[in-house]
Amino acid sequence: MRAGLLLLKSVLFTLLHFVTGSLTAQQQYTISPHAMGSISSALSESSGIVVTAPNKIWSLNDSGNPNKIFCIDTNGVVNRSITISNAENNDWEDMALDAAGNLYINDAGNNNNERHNLKILKLPNPDLIAGETAEAEIINFVFEDQNAFPPPQTNRNFDIEAIINRFGYLYLFTKNRSTPQNGWCKMYRLPATAGSYTASLQDSINLGNNNDDARVAAADINPQTGELVLLTATRLISFTNYVGDRFFNGNKTIYNFATEQGQIEAIHFYDDKKLYMTEEASSNQAGKIYRIDIGVLSSISTTEAENKFKLFPNPSNGEFKLELPIPGSFSTRLFSGTGKLINTFNIENGSQLQLQHLPAGSYILLIDLPDGTTQKRFVIH
Repeated sequence: MRAGLLLLKSVLFTLLHFVTGSLTAQQQYTISPHAMGSISSALSESSGIVVTAPNKIWSLNDSGNPNKIFCIDTNGVVNRSITISNAENNDWEDMALDAAGNLYINDAGNNNNERHNLKILKLPNPDLIAGETAEAEIINFVFEDQNAFPPPQTNRNFDIEAIINRFGYLYLFTKNRSTPQNGWCKMYRLPATAGSYTASLQDSINLGNNNDDARVAAADINPQTGELVLLTATRLISFTNYVGDRFFNGNKTIYNFATEQGQIEAIHFYDDKKLYMTEEASSNQAGKIYRIDIGVLSSISTTEAENKFKLFPNPSNGEFKLELPIPGSFSTRLFSGTGKLINTFNIENGSQLQLQHLPAGSYILLIDLPDGTTQKRFVIH
């Protein structure tokens, strides 16, 4: 009877969210992650990160690697490691912090959807651990709606590679490995304290039928603003202005990556609209650590940065003059008003922009100056 009720709940979630849970974004932008450095070989499969202090980024390797966490700087150099003495690395995927600085390690990577030993490891703030070893508290769990190990290929949606902590709970997001891909990312909730629990299915959202778009590899939440981001191979998906923990009912913004990275599996806020992201190493190249600024495009209307250069006349027929605060040649990106990357080029102070070939509409110009990226919206009529 219980199995039948749980199956019914899962079906009702799916039916309900065909109406309410599809990914219809209010805004879409294109972003270019900035590579900061190559990650040390000891951390060749970085699959989760948290930022505990400026220039202190803790990370871990996934399955088949030692039961260690590593502290790296923003250049990717390992400065310290801690062994978790009472836990194996079955498949560590993603990390999270709570408001007190406690660290959560997600040992629920489950590619084949057949594990019976899913758990989250809880540690104190790793910056405060004095030695080279630590013992974790254990949060064991099972899914309330999984009855087969593994389930049929069409329902393999029990791989957890993304977690966050919010208001005393852990939220787990599935990486959908169903064939064919049905696009559903499920969200479960767990208490953030040691014990054995049943993860409660809270919500779901459809991210599309393409594996690269739909498979969630990491998540993070900004503790100050509440902005939630999910990371896939092709994009960041942001959720804001929601009520309680109804993240998927909030405003949705998609940040598409302008270029393809390697195997990206970790993301974490280090400032209001700024994040670090890491990728795994390939057979011939070290993984990189990236910096992402989603505030450059998502707060275009009234930023101080708009006052750093002049573009006139605005609007115009497509011919503009540029005046910058300093001389030189600077990397520039041209976007459509919806954030689609149109072109990249270098531009000099005093240049004439000849854009008469573009259709009438709103556009965004981003210029990388020595003190940061500045932007301005302009109109071609």
